Amino acid sequence: MRSANKTFHIYLLFVSFGFFSCIPGSKFDFTKRNAEISVSVPQIEGAGDKRGRYEISGNEFIISTDHPLASKAGIDAWKAGGNVVDAFVSASFAVSVVRPQSTGLLGGGFAIVHFPGKKIKKAFDFRERSPKKGKAELYLDQDGKPIPGKTLNGPYAAGVPGIIQGLVLIQKKYGKLPLEKVIEPALGFARRGFPVYLDLAKTIEFNWKHMNPEMKSIFGKEDRPLREGENLIQEDLAQVLERIQTNGDLEIRRGVTAEKIVSYYSGFDQFMDANDLDSYQVFESEPIAGTAFGKTLLTMPPPSSGVHMLTIFQTWNELNLKKNLPAGETGKIINLTEAMRVGYRDRADFGGDPRFTNVDVAKFLSVDYAKSEANEIEKKIVSGAWANGSSSLKQESYNTTHISILDKEGNAVSSTQSVNGSLGAKVVVPGTGLILNNTMDDFSVAPGVPNLYKLVGSEANKIAPGKTPLSSMSPSILLDENGKSEIVIGAPGGSQIPTTIINTLIRYKKDGYSLYESASYPRLHHQFQPDILFVEPELKSVFPEANLPFYKVQYIRHWAKVFAVAREGDKLIGVSDPRGEGIPLSF
Repeated sequence: MRSANKTFHIYLLFVSFGFFSCIPGSKFDFTKRNAEISVSVPQIEGAGDKRGRYEISGNEFIISTDHPLASKAGIDAWKAGGNVVDAFVSASFAVSVVRPQSTGLLGGGFAIVHFPGKKIKKAFDFRERSPKKGKAELYLDQDGKPIPGKTLNGPYAAGVPGIIQGLVLIQKKYGKLPLEKVIEPALGFARRGFPVYLDLAKTIEFNWKHMNPEMKSIFGKEDRPLREGENLIQEDLAQVLERIQTNGDLEIRRGVTAEKIVSYYSGFDQFMDANDLDSYQVFESEPIAGTAFGKTLLTMPPPSSGVHMLTIFQTWNELNLKKNLPAGETGKIINLTEAMRVGYRDRADFGGDPRFTNVDVAKFLSVDYAKSEANEIEKKIVSGAWANGSSSLKQESYNTTHISILDKEGNAVSSTQSVNGSLGAKVVVPGTGLILNNTMDDFSVAPGVPNLYKLVGSEANKIAPGKTPLSSMSPSILLDENGKSEIVIGAPGGSQIPTTIINTLIRYKKDGYSLYESASYPRLHHQFQPDILFVEPELKSVFPEANLPFYKVQYIRHWAKVFAVAREGDKLIGVSDPRGEGIPLSF
């Protein structure tokens, strides 16, 4: 919201979520707006009460992130004369400090940058890469079976990080402010500290036994995990941020920080060495574009899952045109579920790094392919030849983080970033405060072996030196008829990322619910393997399970969290998922 003196409003409920004001001189408006939601719109538990904090409108600029301090950093960059890229980079460095369980400066990510007035559409891949010594055999025992935990915890779980290199490059190409300026908020959060909130406290306690001593010294106190409300200070991380302010990405390539990482790995067969860090390359390309709701949807090329998300959208659209399929709510569920099964099947069979394996993007995006798949689904449904394979309980994780930013001119950034699992590899590189990622688990250690998110890959996603693992992260921007950014959207949440985006956009663009109602709407998720339709509990009373004997249904909370901003006429709307604690801010 914008007032005459251009103040902005932050909607926070620090008491409920364990946050406390740690921003000197800031004023927080706890004004609660209309929280009523039509009783005809299914919503997750508590969504109505939270609406005043998780939905906002503005006129010039809007940002939605996974933590209030990250959103604050982004809007401060905008107020200082920056653009959407300055806000994005500032928020990214900040969230790396305040959500270490989700992302960090030794992680990686994807970003879509769109400046319609300048005809700029760019996709940046700064994900982690396998080190030169990263080979599948390293993670297999003498019988060829995966060594338990080696891709999840410890030094060999980490890929070569790319977040610092990516953020510095994007800032240099498209930002307006000095790099030093946009890093300043993150530096303050690291040096002054911030109160540990409930989610972080639980994560620290849960992972305590896996942490190396250096990590325990940061996230602990008196030989026990930090508790909710206690201050988390990261002085070593603050010093790294100061050096990045001066040296840019040279700091992670061959600076003091790089030297400390290489020194650490000298005790682990030099699994990651100086050349791995210095030679890291950010990949810049055009986004891939598909059709959703009759409009263009921009998303990341492979090894993102964006292409498979677009396949789902286009197959779903073709199924909606079929006259022989069930109608009503049952038909809606079948169409969406079957389209998801197609996309995740393709992901399992063909998903991977296009520099190492052939990912036929043109085929997966073609209308003919969507029609062909829809025809096969129609035959299956009409004939009653349903398959229901064996299934097992799917373990969920809601780590990773996302940032959505939009201004009144349609300039936008959509970026998803991660250290993969909760607190990455549970290792802090001594003297840096930096947490290693555990992205090697995103590869297929062996065909048919599921990863942390129970996703199964093929030879296409096998570990290889220099390779980027397949990712569920799918930052996206939906364009209007004039090519301006209309919706900026993305999510953390492992395998549920594409379906979270799909569920939200269908409710918003097709069903006509508000953006907040769409984010809060209970979701469906199917990822081909395991063969289970995951349904959020709030749909249990209205879900026509009796009419769906061909699906194995499991009611479980959908832990992925959507962060979306949209343009509705002259107004900008932003929402953060009420399943999490992030907030949107506007100006």
